[in-house]
Amino acid sequence: MKTKIVWLTIYAVIASLSFAAGAGFFGEHATRTNVDWVFITVSLLTALVFPPLALFYARSRTSQPFLRPSFMRGFNGGWWSDPLQCLRVSILVLGCLVLGALLSLQHASAQGIMVPDSR
Repeated sequence: MKTKIVWLTIYAVIASLSFAAGAGFFGEHATRTNVDWVFITVSLLTALVFPPLALFYARSRTSQPFLRPSFMRGFNGGWWSDPLQCLRVSILVLGCLVLGALLSLQHASAQGIMVPDSR
């Protein structure tokens, strides 16, 4: 029972730190950035294609069914032996980063993002 609470606490700390990092609490965001849409597109496509291919490869390496992901336990081996748990933690971190970044974009508009500030 204690290990379940410990892992739940660890995941809550990871989520809160990811949210804070996305919101920019650990440093200032650059105000004059060049959004590289090619990099964003390649990153998005990689993020969409990698998990299904990795799960297929992990499934082909073992004959045992995967453990169900849970916030009440840690990792049972590495990526190839417990891929669903790794994906759940990755989704948690990225989701909290996005939510934190959305919090810091409250005054942004499409034109403000694409046109450099003249200050």
